[in-house]
Amino acid sequence: MSIHPVPIIPPATETAEARDSGRAPSSRPAPPRPDSGNAPDPEAASSQNNSPLSRMAEDEVEVQRDSQTNGEIVVRYVDHSGNVILQMPSAQVLNVTRAIDQDLEREQEVRAKEQITAESSRGGKSDGH
Repeated sequence: MSIHPVPIIPPATETAEARDSGRAPSSRPAPPRPDSGNAPDPEAASSQNNSPLSRMAEDEVEVQRDSQTNGEIVVRYVDHSGNVILQMPSAQVLNVTRAIDQDLEREQEVRAKEQITAESSRGGKSDGH
């Protein structure tokens, strides 16, 4: 097996320029952007930071333990209005985990009842198992 160097691919703008001019793409820096006029006023910038939009509460991260599962940690990303943006693990995964936990508890109860019934039918003596 042979490993060859990866060719350098120029940005799309250089390729289009080279194609149009009929020359090979160069590695020259991009032309400077034109000046858009006056520099921003520092007072105007600070007044924009105090606008009602900047005072809005930002998204929050909530970390909790789910009491219905075995204390599984749940992370919720909530926006400023209280809507859940993302939850890890998802609500569907938590529901499956809860259902499995409930099934295991029921299975454990059934086995415990069967063991009590088996011990009582043997005369109350246990063989140690």
